[in-house]
Amino acid sequence: MHVITYNIQYGKGRDGRYDIDRTADALISADIIGLQEVEAYWERSGNIHQVQRITDRLGGYHAVFGATVDIHKSLEGREVRRQFGNAILSRWPIITTRTFLFPKLGPANGHSIQRGLTEATIDTPIGLLRVYTSHFSHLCDEERMEHARITLDVHRRAVVEGPVSGGDHRDISWLEELPPSVPSEAILMGDLNLTPDGPVYPVLVGPTSPQYGRLIQPDCFVDAWTAAGHAEDSGPTFYTDWMAKTGWRVDYMLVTPGLKDRVKSAEVLTADASDHQPLAVTFG
Repeated sequence: MHVITYNIQYGKGRDGRYDIDRTADALISADIIGLQEVEAYWERSGNIHQVQRITDRLGGYHAVFGATVDIHKSLEGREVRRQFGNAILSRWPIITTRTFLFPKLGPANGHSIQRGLTEATIDTPIGLLRVYTSHFSHLCDEERMEHARITLDVHRRAVVEGPVSGGDHRDISWLEELPPSVPSEAILMGDLNLTPDGPVYPVLVGPTSPQYGRLIQPDCFVDAWTAAGHAEDSGPTFYTDWMAKTGWRVDYMLVTPGLKDRVKSAEVLTADASDHQPLAVTFG
């Protein structure tokens, strides 16, 4: 199973040109895709629904758009929603989905946009999984820390809270094709806007021991990049020097401890379609 996370910068490539088809072409090998900075009906990107355009170009994918910005727009005599947020695409049906909104700093701050966490439950060849994608704040560690803690809280409560619809009801119309139980295993991926040497990373993946290195906590995540054998300080996904391919590792795929041994490889791909690079992880 091949999974890719990619901040697509709403189709704006390294050359400053908007081309969502070029974005889609960078994703053709994936079975499950987590996207950030995807939008619908913005002037800058050609007034198209980017999730629909990507799925049309790739063909055969199921998709959910977790819009965190959602604004009415009149476009050429019709009413549409100008949206921005996260998306999850899958070769297998997306059984259920939810989007959780993060609290945000007030409008007096620069570029203060609504962000959130999008969840999809997918029946994959390695089992039923919860798949999350998110785009944490770029403004400060304090806001990123809040986003990380909310994400962990959602993850930790998921199994106990159960599926999006369940339980008995006197009106049997509520009981149509109830979803399966919530799986314990999960993948969290996205542009988390943090680096491994910062304060937010250990909140998600556990503290370190001088003798034993990174410690795995059962209710947190494991970094798939390191589970594949890479060093924490390697694998930049946002290049400050394109030719040298050096920069910051800010895009991640994190997995629950039960999936750690299923991580077979992790690779930063090369694409011109965004200011970030796609991160691909293979599970077996």
